[in-house]
Amino acid sequence: MSTLAVNTLQAQTGTTVSIPTGNKIVGTDATSIVAPGMVIQTVTNTSTTTVNSSSTSASDLITASITPQFTNSIIHIEGYVSRMQVSVSSNAYASLYIADPSGSFISTAVMGSAISNSSPMTVFGTHSPSSTSSQTYKLRLSCASGGTSSTGTDGQRYTIKLMEIAQ
Repeated sequence: MSTLAVNTLQAQTGTTVSIPTGNKIVGTDATSIVAPGMVIQTVTNTSTTTVNSSSTSASDLITASITPQFTNSIIHIEGYVSRMQVSVSSNAYASLYIADPSGSFISTAVMGSAISNSSPMTVFGTHSPSSTSSQTYKLRLSCASGGTSSTGTDGQRYTIKLMEIAQ
């Protein structure tokens, strides 16, 4: 077997470098072949533990941590609650938040109704940590109005998913 060492691979003519059928390029680790927009790694945390809140202050629902491979990566965060329950004394609203490692809210989703109800809820956000140190993100929930007596997960599945995206 031979070893070819180059710093740049470029087409001799045109703009395409082809790998013939039956051949492939194989990286020796998870970050040896990276292209902008590519998902580098994914971390998911899921629970069904009931979490309730009767406060308009956000309560922690679930966390997940990721250690970016590159300082310029973007972290795409998804939060999902299969059934957010809202109980009312008047118009009812529940909020679902994504908090970045500093505790700042990246994104907020609000669900509301004039009656008690339950419904799936999702929230999405992105964060640029500019670091290769571990980053912890939180999915948080709260009542979003004074007329909401409580909100919670009612023992249903909820998930936070983190994806490192190459730039």
